[in-house]
Amino acid sequence: MKIKALVIALVIASLAGCQSSTTKTPTQKEQAVQQWNKTRASVMGSLAKSQFETGHLDKCEKTLGDAMRLDPQNAGLHILAGRLAIEQGQLEVAQKELATAIQINPKDAEAEYLSGIVYQRWQKPELAYQCYERASQKLPTEAAYVLAKAESLVALGRSEEALALLQGELDHFEHNPVLRHAVGKLQLDLGKPAEAIETLRTAKLLAPEDTEVSEDLAMAYFENHQYRPAAEAFQRLVSIELQANRPELWVALGECQMQLGNFKEARNTFDRATQLNPSSSDTWLRLAKVTLQLGDIPRARMILQKALSLDIASAEAHLLLGYISLRQDRLTEALAEFQKSAALDRADPVSLCMVGYIMEKTGKPQQAIEYYAKALKLKPNDELASHLMASVDLSQ
Repeated sequence: MKIKALVIALVIASLAGCQSSTTKTPTQKEQAVQQWNKTRASVMGSLAKSQFETGHLDKCEKTLGDAMRLDPQNAGLHILAGRLAIEQGQLEVAQKELATAIQINPKDAEAEYLSGIVYQRWQKPELAYQCYERASQKLPTEAAYVLAKAESLVALGRSEEALALLQGELDHFEHNPVLRHAVGKLQLDLGKPAEAIETLRTAKLLAPEDTEVSEDLAMAYFENHQYRPAAEAFQRLVSIELQANRPELWVALGECQMQLGNFKEARNTFDRATQLNPSSSDTWLRLAKVTLQLGDIPRARMILQKALSLDIASAEAHLLLGYISLRQDRLTEALAEFQKSAALDRADPVSLCMVGYIMEKTGKPQQAIEYYAKALKLKPNDELASHLMASVDLSQ
């Protein structure tokens, strides 16, 4: 029995060995077929990539499917499948394809980066950041991965950390204008316009034709109260054909001209902005202000009425209209407008002061004091309220 059992065991072992050998070592013909399939899949993958980049997504999907059937272990094909799925809005499919690519080739950085994009679309910035971090570690020479990390940090409310990250990479990407532009934008957003100016000037030297850099540099000048270079920069922008019809640039230029005391130029600039965007109450309000500066009160009143027709709840428009009525000695109208302004913006001491001023002008000093007191309660050191309060004559 022992000999019989031994023979049976040897036979089974022999059969198992043969089967294992057959599985592990393909024949020369099978190896040739596998290599041929990989070569064909590679060629088809290149075709699919070209189809993807030219926007022929249906053709890309078919070509890619054929290629993946020939070589299912090609990480590059799964990455392209992930990109295609992202483009088609099929995020779950994309994530599966990218996870497969990472499993096949754990060192691949692009798959991690694209996974971050998927999580970003899913509004999961923490997971997106982790993907971008891994991508950056795997390929530290790719600036796009560093920028993606910074964007995720901003989305997580960690802008200072994002700025420190980008600044720490400037030496590694010394001649990259995109990275410097991102640093400048963050400095501007964080209320550091002087630093932003220096950074954005360097970015502009590296990319002189980039209008986004020029626009942010102009805004940095404005925020730093350097209105002349800001005006010059905005003027250059609106002189470019592709930028000439952007009303926000004309508004920014007009604000610079206002600050420089060039009221006639500012009026023409704001007028141009209202032509480009006639539905903007704010732009009409700016035009009214500069028109009032030029002493054209009747026209300023008409412009304000236009602004209020677009936004009846504009506290500033009611305040300015009240001021115009006061200038025209129409006290009843002025009081009504100041009261509307005060009701619409309860945090504004100026409207309260002006209501008090009308009360005082109409012989009601005690009521005037009450309004001045309300203004001082909102802003204890308000200069206007303090001055008006001190000048009240209770003997009237």
